[in-house]
Amino acid sequence: MKKILMQICLAVVLVTGLIISAQAQMKTQYRAHVPFDFKVGGQAFQAGVYVLGLTNPSTNNRTLTIREMNSGNAKIILIIPKENNERLDVSKLVFNRYHDRYYLSAMVTPTLGAEFRKTKNEVMIAEKQKSKSETMAIKLNK
Repeated sequence: MKKILMQICLAVVLVTGLIISAQAQMKTQYRAHVPFDFKVGGQAFQAGVYVLGLTNPSTNNRTLTIREMNSGNAKIILIIPKENNERLDVSKLVFNRYHDRYYLSAMVTPTLGAEFRKTKNEVMIAEKQKSKSETMAIKLNK
């Protein structure tokens, strides 16, 4: 009886540890200093320091919250989850630049690969300025 009770207690401790570890990973937020104004999902953002993280990581809901640090203003953006097969040590935001306009196109971290839908406006700009577009990345910090 003692042996069974001990095994049950060990199993409960193990499962609790795994749940806490999984929740800690899912609640990870990243910080980035974006030195230029940008757009994503039809919403405009000013240059500044942002905190990014999944809106509700415990569900299959695929939305990202982008919060501006100084004002505390937050916006929720739909993401397109992408599997990332490479092992990443660096997290980054990827932007497409067309002349002086920047559009957030992806967020890549060790635990999340996400792309953002292009708006009709961005698609039109991209088609007109194909040869002049540029992709750049900004490092994210935990």
